[in-house]
Amino acid sequence: MNSLFLTVLAAGLFLVGSVQAQCPPTLTNGKLHGILPVMNQAVTYTEVVDCGSVSQAELFRRARLWLMQSSHAANDNVSLSDKETGDLVGRMTQVVTLPRSESSAGGVYSFRYSFIVECTNRKYRATITQITVEDAGSARSTPIELYCQKGDKDLQAIYAELDKQVKNTLTLLQENVKNYKPF
Repeated sequence: MNSLFLTVLAAGLFLVGSVQAQCPPTLTNGKLHGILPVMNQAVTYTEVVDCGSVSQAELFRRARLWLMQSSHAANDNVSLSDKETGDLVGRMTQVVTLPRSESSAGGVYSFRYSFIVECTNRKYRATITQITVEDAGSARSTPIELYCQKGDKDLQAIYAELDKQVKNTLTLLQENVKNYKPF
């Protein structure tokens, strides 16, 4: 009985591994599923913003303030905050909720990503990369470039909403750093 169970378990694991191996990422025009930008084989968003005559210290302060105010998930963290170099690095969470429709099962998807802000020479560079899909109910995560547990249409809907939310995050950062309103 135990050997039969182990054989079935091993066969199941083999099939799961085979299915994942048969699901290569779909790149169109340098974008995952034609939506998420890929740089050096990883989904990466980057933006450089010139902030006029604002000093590095003030840019860093504004970016750090915005990052702390924007962190909402319990496991969001800032692992590096160096005012000398002007660098901020953290792991943040983005939740995508899709409503159920005739063509989609909908669902709630949680993504984690590295958020890097580098402040120097009156500019900052914001980078969002190392995006993973978090498996609900467990500590497992899958790099977004390898995630293929949904059909192509569902992935496109999920990725389109994620792309919209990430771009919105970068816009909010710019509004709160470049266009900071002092009190």
